[in-house]
Amino acid sequence: MALPDSNAQWPPTSLNKPLSEIKRYDAWYRGDIDDLEQIYSTQVSGGFWGQMKRFFMGAPKLGETAQRPDKVHVPLPAEIAKMSAAQLFSEMPNAHFGDMDGDLDDKGITNATQGDKLEKTLTDLLDDETHATLLEGAELASAHGGNFYRIAWDAGVADHPFITPVAADMAVPEFRWGRLSGLTVWSDLEPLKGSRMRYKLLEYHTAGSIEYGLYESSDERSIGVRVPLETHPATAPLAALVNADSQVPTGSTLMTACYIPNVKPNRSMRSDPIGQHLGRSDFDEAESLFDQIDECYSSWSRDIRLGKARIFASRDMLKTGKPGEGSSFNTDQEIFTPLAMPPGSQLNHEKMLEMFQPNIRWQEHQATAQDLIERAYTACGYSSSTFGQSGDVAMTATEAQAREKLTMLTRSSKILYTRPQLRKLFAALMDVNTAVFNGPSRGEAIPDIEFPPAATDAPNVVAQTLNLLASSESASIGTRVQMLHPGWSDTEIGEEVAKIQQETSAAVPIPDISGLEGIESADVSESTDNQPADSADSQDGDSEEE
Repeated sequence: MALPDSNAQWPPTSLNKPLSEIKRYDAWYRGDIDDLEQIYSTQVSGGFWGQMKRFFMGAPKLGETAQRPDKVHVPLPAEIAKMSAAQLFSEMPNAHFGDMDGDLDDKGITNATQGDKLEKTLTDLLDDETHATLLEGAELASAHGGNFYRIAWDAGVADHPFITPVAADMAVPEFRWGRLSGLTVWSDLEPLKGSRMRYKLLEYHTAGSIEYGLYESSDERSIGVRVPLETHPATAPLAALVNADSQVPTGSTLMTACYIPNVKPNRSMRSDPIGQHLGRSDFDEAESLFDQIDECYSSWSRDIRLGKARIFASRDMLKTGKPGEGSSFNTDQEIFTPLAMPPGSQLNHEKMLEMFQPNIRWQEHQATAQDLIERAYTACGYSSSTFGQSGDVAMTATEAQAREKLTMLTRSSKILYTRPQLRKLFAALMDVNTAVFNGPSRGEAIPDIEFPPAATDAPNVVAQTLNLLASSESASIGTRVQMLHPGWSDTEIGEEVAKIQQETSAAVPIPDISGLEGIESADVSESTDNQPADSADSQDGDSEEE
């Protein structure tokens, strides 16, 4: 589909179910208690929503005269989403050209020099800002079930194209055989001064072009009427870039946008026309655990609040103030005026001053919360040790991977969905750089992407391993350099090997053989290398004893 017609409902009704699910997960991700109460306090009976109102977060509000229950939210969902992104993009994946092995990575590349040039160009495009963008998108994908990336360029902002993330609830995807074939991204613009109209900018990404449309509306549910791009100052610069069809050619046969699902399948939307192609949130099937964790900590907090020490003093021990000031009790007073009592009566001192302080069930709450948190980690696909639940114990990479097996499996699954989409997105990024900024053409080559290992050994362990390999002469210098720097290209490894060989040859002194004329090299070798003096003496001694 192209951009929507005027006055069409927006977002489209086809996204009702996916957007409803994303809204629910987003409330947990943001930790908005008010939104969680609104979502889970629905009064619809029966079915899924009827079950949701029994959540702790959906507990109905009490009357105005009653005390409202205090709810504590533990930001565990946000912590899980952050860890998910770190597992993928804590280090930037290595993108390179020029393997020269005949596959799509180097299709059309005639020599290694050309591949190195393209690789350098791509490395320059994938700067730290791109790294941060990928990290941001991966965190949103963990919560929402997936995330979109798009390519943009603005000569007034940067001298090269760049990638921006698009949240899953701000785009309308089109899928063909489960693959993204078109994407409409919308963004809300600031209202014009003195106007009550709402403005939305829509971008429709397809292979080879991007279509822009500006819509003006007075209704939140309607997209409004399409107006010229010059109507709003934020979109006025686009008017000079688009053609007669309001499109901007990208110079690429690939789409300048992609969708990366978190993991698949989406169990709750297997039959939805659009939802079946979307990814599954890490929070799927973990909502009840999040809710119970919040209830446990809320109960713990209530115990602390009600467990404050309180002193109950007899009315006779209170000091009455002026009219309207009430009574007070001085806790530092040592002498009290004797009370007038009937003859023969006895004063009950225990009733005059009492202290009340109930027990705080911190151990029970802590054990319950710990068990629920570990179960929540597992439900989201992660090992509790990934979040530091196993203590700060020094471990090798092998030990760490064994303890975090579930996390490693989840990470591997996400890489399977991420890697092919990033390859096409990076290729389109280079095409835009060629068409708009006169960068080198990649031809038909598609960059290869390698994710760094999730766990690495400590530097002292790596150094010891390399030292043993060198002393046993069981690995070449190139192999040892590759082990130390797994993300380096073949060219970088070759340069490092040459430097090591040069430094090693310079450090070894050249022996002086000027006084050894006439002596056979074999005799010299035998007398100097293979026959130490002490060895020769010991052999003579052995002969005499025999």
